[in-house]
Amino acid sequence: MTIQPIELPETIVIGVLALQGAFVEHIHYLQKLRPHGHTIKAIPIRTLSELEQCQALVIPGGESTVISSIASHTPGLLEALIEFARNPAKAVWGTCAGMILMADVDGIGGGRKKMVKGWEGIGGMKVWRNLYGTQLESFESPLTIPSLSNPSKPFNAIFIRAPAVHSLSPQIQVEVVAQLPEQFLPPPPPSDSPLGEPNLDDLGKVWLKKGKKMVTSFHPELSGDVRVHEFWVEKCVLGR
Repeated sequence: MTIQPIELPETIVIGVLALQGAFVEHIHYLQKLRPHGHTIKAIPIRTLSELEQCQALVIPGGESTVISSIASHTPGLLEALIEFARNPAKAVWGTCAGMILMADVDGIGGGRKKMVKGWEGIGGMKVWRNLYGTQLESFESPLTIPSLSNPSKPFNAIFIRAPAVHSLSPQIQVEVVAQLPEQFLPPPPPSDSPLGEPNLDDLGKVWLKKGKKMVTSFHPELSGDVRVHEFWVEKCVLGR
């Protein structure tokens, strides 16, 4: 699908969903950016009227079920968020829990519970929450990412109870921006879960882009490095 470019105002309003999770850090990182020809105004999103001001949206880490539950108790917000996530003309980035919400479905409870439907921002993507383990099993990994500015400098990716890609439909075309080194890969999900057989080749894909949509299973907002935020603004929000 070809996304027609839209004329963006000089001041671009980027919303960061602020119902739960690490939203303040995203706002601080976005406010540091100085894209050529534009000014970034990053605002917290808790209501429908605030979302309606935005040209783009970040869905932060936290707890995906809690985020959806809180949004459902705010009139019109959950429905508008789902519509925003699915709209191919809107730039949306999901980190960690946000990646779970951007999926078609995710698996929980070791695959013994019913799969949970996501917001389908990236159709054809199934994820498995917490596949990298508990809070105590959080880890960091330096990633060499050619698409970033100053690509020779590794990006320190922080994984906290991180989700993993269970499988990607062969019908969708996504750009794999970053892949985790083999020594950090998690054990695969069970093959008899409601999500079906996992694709082992997809497990290490920790940063994906599809059109104006982007997901990361790690937390760039905790890294002290704004280059992933810079990439998203330049490639997804501004489309250049």
